[in-house]
Amino acid sequence: MLDRPAAPERTARPWFGYATAAWAFAFALIHLYWAFGGGLGLPAGFSVPDNTALLIIDIVAVPLCVAGGLLGLALVRPWGARFPRRLLLVAAWGMCALCLVHSVPTVISAAIVLARGTQDTLSLPEQFSYFGYEPYWFVGGLVVGLAALVYQRER
Repeated sequence: MLDRPAAPERTARPWFGYATAAWAFAFALIHLYWAFGGGLGLPAGFSVPDNTALLIIDIVAVPLCVAGGLLGLALVRPWGARFPRRLLLVAAWGMCALCLVHSVPTVISAAIVLARGTQDTLSLPEQFSYFGYEPYWFVGGLVVGLAALVYQRER
């Protein structure tokens, strides 16, 4: 009998890239929904189109989130090899840093608030930020960081 080569070892590599893409595309959809007046996940009576600054943020955030999703896919899909490796790594680590720098201070503050049991003293927008929006950024930073790390180590 002929010896067959060993099957390549399966890794978690694709899952982190796909998770990054799913996280970013979901964030794009949320921003798009809010920009068109949707209120799910926002404090009662709050409307993004009525707040010019937040509407501009949403309009800018949608293409950035789509780019982040495409970056996550580029780390795991064959078409990603068309891009320079360093460019993908710089973009992925930059996205990781942006998400974590944005979220870590608030996530730490939220943990302190929970440890003290003073979450009832927060306004509704603060609760939304502490326990909804910022943890979502934090999870995204961790996921894209893991995708970047695995991509960096596998090649």
